[in-house]
Amino acid sequence: MLRHRSAVVIAALIGATVLLGLSSAGQFPSWDTPPNASARSGAPASDASGGVPSYAFIPFGSGLASTPPMGWNGYNHFGLDVTADTIRAMARSLAVSGMKALGYTYVNVDGGWDLRARTAGGDLQPDPKKFPKGIKPVVDFVHALGLKFGIYTSAGFRNCANTSAGSFGHYAHDAATFAAWGVDYVKLDWCYLPLRLYPLMPHALLSEMLARQFGEAIVASGRRMLLDVNDWIDPSTASWARDLGNMWRTATDIRDNYQSVLFNFTRDMSQYRMARQDHWNDPDMLEVGNGGMSLNEQRTQFSLWAELAAPLIAGNDLSHMSHDVFAILTNSQVIAIDQDPLGVQGYPLTNRAGHWVLTRPLASGARAIVLFDATGKAAVISTTVAAIGLSGSAEYELRDVWSGRVVTTKGPISAQVSAHGVVMLVVSPA
Repeated sequence: MLRHRSAVVIAALIGATVLLGLSSAGQFPSWDTPPNASARSGAPASDASGGVPSYAFIPFGSGLASTPPMGWNGYNHFGLDVTADTIRAMARSLAVSGMKALGYTYVNVDGGWDLRARTAGGDLQPDPKKFPKGIKPVVDFVHALGLKFGIYTSAGFRNCANTSAGSFGHYAHDAATFAAWGVDYVKLDWCYLPLRLYPLMPHALLSEMLARQFGEAIVASGRRMLLDVNDWIDPSTASWARDLGNMWRTATDIRDNYQSVLFNFTRDMSQYRMARQDHWNDPDMLEVGNGGMSLNEQRTQFSLWAELAAPLIAGNDLSHMSHDVFAILTNSQVIAIDQDPLGVQGYPLTNRAGHWVLTRPLASGARAIVLFDATGKAAVISTTVAAIGLSGSAEYELRDVWSGRVVTTKGPISAQVSAHGVVMLVVSPA
């Protein structure tokens, strides 16, 4: 979304030291929190013995994303113009096209669904032009199709386009509202943060505190909701968000072009050690089907995101897509790699002048590998069975998940890879 960011204030050393110690204990003192902060956070009171709540050190939404979430979000194609009718049409498309059966279960509205002003009672107000009957009937429609509904809010005062109210100061209220509507997924964005209220707090600590407060508000609401921490500002986000939410952004908003895909892939790949079951790196949504990339580049994004164990959130118009786009989004072999229950993100073996070799362990004992040519000229990219992490068999099967071609090797692996393209193989003992 259009980003309007405030400058981050560098903390004084002594203030940062104090706050770091308190952060590690999961608590912040009242003097670092605005008035009514406990009500805003939605956190139940500590127990009678003076201990912290039982969930204080447990990631919020635990168990809701044993594999990376899959679904649809309208922002990449429709921007701020998603309406109730749009959501109904996309939900129908997921259900009748077979995408739901492949795992695309979340239908998410992004920023722009609500007005800038709240009601006198403090409620968020759905835009009456876009959602004339409110959000609840739309959620009910999505649920009736066997799908789940996701919503967007900001941890700060406004959404990132400055068109809608954010949730700061209303965390408990908004989480309770989302719960009453039946929301299953909350995307918590990071714009218009309350920096002036925390002049001595480094960005990472402020972000961790806000994410924890919103997570506590979700818990207090009584409804289990997946928490998507969308703090893309600080590259250290994964170091704290992996202990709070189900997924977290690793890069800036993606754009519908190859260079943006390459940038977000590279940023995400550098943090591969952070991902694990129920907690996923998120290089942002898919641009497949939006027209800014060739089919080859769209296959590349889909393959890389699967190797990264990234959430697969389609961002196109599902009701109007070509056969080729549909074939990319519904490649069951690539999806199976993304959804592999072992939950280990793929990682780089080599990157020689833009010629990447990536490997990902699978629950079956096989390896999913990607030979990726990030350059503008086709090239032969090679590796070996031993290098990708397999041994003990005299011969191995190489299954190309895009062409379906199967060959065997005693060790060498090599393929001609197109510019901006990939060859994605599942390697297993023959």
